[in-house]
Amino acid sequence: MKKIIIEDGLLLTDMELTFNGQLLPLQRVLVDTGSGSTVVSTDLAESIGIVAEENDTIYRISGVGGSGFVYSKIVDSVRIGDMRTEDFALEIGAMNYGFNLEGIIGLDLLQRLKAIINIDELILQSNS
Repeated sequence: MKKIIIEDGLLLTDMELTFNGQLLPLQRVLVDTGSGSTVVSTDLAESIGIVAEENDTIYRISGVGGSGFVYSKIVDSVRIGDMRTEDFALEIGAMNYGFNLEGIIGLDLLQRLKAIINIDELILQSNS
């Protein structure tokens, strides 16, 4: 279970990801059921060695917040509260959406975690 907050009409929480044994805590992460994929800020990802490599495909994503270029990386694990998954593919991008965000939790991660968003209690919890 993980507490979420509502700030400026946005659902926010924090999460941690691990890549090659390096831990990256993310503090302002948008919980976004309208986003098909999970995205992490390029600057923060680079701080633990996640960088675009020659064979990585760069593609454009679009949404209500705008559009941008991303590439995909598989991280060792993603943890939100007591929910955790391993070998998860997420997108790395600039995240210039006009909001101060470090990442976006998309539908792909919510489904993988079997997450339930409880708006009444402002918690994110697993169904399993």
